[in-house]
Amino acid sequence: MAKFYVQSGTFRSVVAADSARKAALWAVHQVMQQVLPTDEDDDSLSASATNENSSNTITNRPPSGDASGQRPGSTPVAVLDGRVRISERGYDRNDCAEMPTMEVVAEWNQMVLTLDRLQQMMRHG
Repeated sequence: MAKFYVQSGTFRSVVAADSARKAALWAVHQVMQQVLPTDEDDDSLSASATNENSSNTITNRPPSGDASGQRPGSTPVAVLDGRVRISERGYDRNDCAEMPTMEVVAEWNQMVLTLDRLQQMMRHG
């Protein structure tokens, strides 16, 4: 598995993944968990990501000099911009791959809906 440097807006993370697209999906998942947490996120998603894919985040820090306006002691919230940038060579690279954030969010949403349907089928099956 390769190591990818993923960044968008105030979000930066180093992710082990099979591809740049999978690294971008994992990054969007991390950011979306800030605003759409579920009861099962801590147990099932982190366990499945570690066990099935060995795809986990190594770091997750806002860029240095971040002026997010957060109050002292509060948890900073990562905010994505219009593009997700992925590189195997580091942050802020001119040679990085780029994907529209909304395209990655739409793919992430489809995965979440599919997983939800599967869970419902297992409960009622």
